[in-house]
Amino acid sequence: MPVAAPKTMPLPTLLLLAVIGMGAAGCAGEAGKAVAEAAGMATTPQEAKPFVQETRPVDPAYVPVGSVVTREAPRKPVADFKTMEAELEAKRISNEAAGNQAKALGATPPPAPAQLPTN
Repeated sequence: MPVAAPKTMPLPTLLLLAVIGMGAAGCAGEAGKAVAEAAGMATTPQEAKPFVQETRPVDPAYVPVGSVVTREAPRKPVADFKTMEAELEAKRISNEAAGNQAKALGATPPPAPAQLPTN
């Protein structure tokens, strides 16, 4: 009994449909969103909860990524850098001393195994 093979769409046709679909989705904009909302496939953003509105400033003072806006950053005096350098050097010396102590403690021979009494 002969079995009919299912008809498939050729690959170029599928690629063309995919490109057209992506192009249409990219160009949809507000009109496409309105249609999607009407169909129940998209949602509108909710208003923020009251505690969120109270804790976040209305106009945050940050520089968006990719902008050319610059702010003046206060420079630290050289004395502050010297203080930080001294603190880091003291911490390095402390860490080296702790490492040397751990090395010395690790070099002790292991204790002899326990002797079991013989009856």
